[in-house]
Amino acid sequence: MTRPICLQVYISSELSALIRKAAKAKRISMSEWVRALLANACAEEDLASRLSTSIERISRQSVFMMVGVDALLAGHSDNRLRERAHQAYARKCKELGLVPGTDEGGSNEA
Repeated sequence: MTRPICLQVYISSELSALIRKAAKAKRISMSEWVRALLANACAEEDLASRLSTSIERISRQSVFMMVGVDALLAGHSDNRLRERAHQAYARKCKELGLVPGTDEGGSNEA
């Protein structure tokens, strides 16, 4: 096992008292409490990065599907189908308490 490295930080006496109290409540040393907190913070940062990448990928896929569906509706033999789909979209957004964006489901697309 490698030897632990000392990391020194300066904190207020109030924060020190809070850390001491939290560590005591968990029945661990202040060092263990701070070490666990730092490890969790680093893990959450990595998770946030992966989440951001996933959200971006899902957003791109959603835009592709939205454009594709709108194009299919625009080319459909029933020329009112696209308009009815946009109206249904607006009703559903209202039902869910959402405000349709000006760039989503508009009748001026495709």
